[in-house]
Amino acid sequence: MYKIFYEQRALIFPNIGEKDLDLNITSTQLESYEVEKIHNFLRQWLVVNLTEDVTIDGISPEVLSAALLRTFRLAPAAGGVVMAEDQFAAIERHGIPDLPKGHIEEGEDAATAALREVEEETGLQGLNLVKQLPTSWHCYLYEEEWRLKPTSWYLMTTDNPSDTQPQTDEDITQVTFLSEYDLEWFLNNTYRSIAETLGEALKTITAN
Repeated sequence: MYKIFYEQRALIFPNIGEKDLDLNITSTQLESYEVEKIHNFLRQWLVVNLTEDVTIDGISPEVLSAALLRTFRLAPAAGGVVMAEDQFAAIERHGIPDLPKGHIEEGEDAATAALREVEEETGLQGLNLVKQLPTSWHCYLYEEEWRLKPTSWYLMTTDNPSDTQPQTDEDITQVTFLSEYDLEWFLNNTYRSIAETLGEALKTITAN
């Protein structure tokens, strides 16, 4: 199942997995009636004020991939769930609890970007990668351009959780470590894309 989140609603493709998508197709593959139809639907879905999720079935991964590239500029990002014993690092940005993440720079792989962004946003040092977690997908409007952000998430550890420094120029006001007892509050107040993509993983990680 593949989901794209926009604010608090989602577009759901139950018969397509994230790994089925091909976002490196050529421009000639973007031109077909089916692609144009899905592209037009996506544009309408983005601007119509809906409160419920929309499910689309019966579409091929190839058509969806082409329609996504017609609709959005890709803005890949990477971030981390940083564990110190049985607690994970959370940030607060614009008053919303979140996880540290940021854009992948040109020539940078996702794992390297995740380590860099987590260190920059939290000040945490001595980060170690453990494994990759599920990828979240959300879209947003930036300078009159629709962008689709796939965020590659990684489980990390740190041996020095006490030395934190929120990146204030990125509007981060707080870095805190939360336990499994804080998890329900975090999932209820963070972005839906994070809650639904990483919620089960966080429950498992903090319970161990």
